[in-house]
Amino acid sequence: MGIAGSAPERMGVVDEVLSELVLSATAALGNDLLSVVLFGSAAEGRLRANSDVNVLLLLKSFDVSRIDALREPLRLAHAAARVEVMFLLEDELPVAAELFAVKFNDICNRHRVLYGSDPVRGLPIDEGELRRRLREVLLNLAIRLRERYALVSLREEQLVRVIAEVAGPLRASALALLRLQGKSALAPREALESIAAATGDEAFIKAVALLPLARQEQRLPAGEGGPALLALSRLAGHLRAALEGAVS
Repeated sequence: MGIAGSAPERMGVVDEVLSELVLSATAALGNDLLSVVLFGSAAEGRLRANSDVNVLLLLKSFDVSRIDALREPLRLAHAAARVEVMFLLEDELPVAAELFAVKFNDICNRHRVLYGSDPVRGLPIDEGELRRRLREVLLNLAIRLRERYALVSLREEQLVRVIAEVAGPLRASALALLRLQGKSALAPREALESIAAATGDEAFIKAVALLPLARQEQRLPAGEGGPALLALSRLAGHLRAALEGAVS
């Protein structure tokens, strides 16, 4: 269940929950805890009603006895603010940046340190790996959205959920594409809007414009969900073609 209220009201609640979680984490984990990093939409102050609040805990080790002491605070943070925690060991960070290059490129661009040093500042994202992972993400998105259209397009409310969920990966992909093209960094939302506008394709532009409505209000105009989903599938293909140099 999302937290009711306006975005500023929800951010106020989230900030309180995160402050309590940081206190609990430092007490429970001691010197095993290196950093607590907020990333994604919450780090930008752009939470929607049902957004997860994504937090990275960077650890020296995953000491079960210490983690056990954090279980109840984590449960409460999840219930109060949809906090989702990624537990990452210090020596796993460079591997994660390689294997999840699109995600970590996004994290590098949208994060806020809540405790400790900034582990992703200056984190190298290998452009070869970023390109390879981006191709994989985009092809998977295009294929998955076709399947979702065939399966759920008779149910508008299900289409809205699918479109809301795909916004994050598409925006992160747009951000990665601009980086690989050597273009100025934008926030992920603006990156996708910029690419869609540059195509001149009205279906792309309209579908991307509907993403905030699907994410923030969990609704779309009647009859718009199916065409938007198909356009987003084609847009994923367009991004992959641009990555491979078939389009500018």
